[in-house]
Amino acid sequence: MKKLFIGHQIYLALVCCWVISSCENKQEKIEISTKQHMDAGTKTIENMQSAYKGEITSIAKYEAFSKKAEEEGYHNIALLYNAVSASENIHAINHKAVIEDAGATVPQITPEYILKSTKENLYNDISKEAYEAKTMYPDFLKTAETADNQIAFLSLTYALKTEMKHKFFFEQALGDINSNTLNSLPSKYFVCPVCGNTYINAPKHCDFSLTDRDKFIVFQ
Repeated sequence: MKKLFIGHQIYLALVCCWVISSCENKQEKIEISTKQHMDAGTKTIENMQSAYKGEITSIAKYEAFSKKAEEEGYHNIALLYNAVSASENIHAINHKAVIEDAGATVPQITPEYILKSTKENLYNDISKEAYEAKTMYPDFLKTAETADNQIAFLSLTYALKTEMKHKFFFEQALGDINSNTLNSLPSKYFVCPVCGNTYINAPKHCDFSLTDRDKFIVFQ
């Protein structure tokens, strides 16, 4: 009986240790999760500031590229650059709102870029848009999701989806230059004023923000 009692005490002691250990581990996991959440929140605002800088640079760059394309006789490509510049401006406005709502500082920058021939500009733009669509914005979105920053997630989503379309338009323009079939390029673009989504044919409502097409910005 004495041995059974001692054995029972040992069993209870082991159970108590397991319960205490489980509680400590659970508490530790919660603390790590909270820290990750806070770190992600800080990182998300840093990402928004970085994205804002990129959009501001793109606005100025594409405006300059539009003038260059016009000089070289590529009117429809100049039109494309004007539409994309307007789209990037909308992204910048959205990103700025997220930064301001967080009480953070909106970066002040002087855009820097290299102006080349339209063909070279398009080639570099395709790489830039591909990086933003496949790497930068997806990474930023993951962090915003961890931070549960819904407004940042929305702004980044708008930008990501639109950059993918810009990449396609630039690829089309470069392909037409290479094949000397510039007449096939669109002569009209529509830009959603809410999310920056860019269209050749305007739908009744924006695919991303559901904005009515009557509010779209038209470039022709």
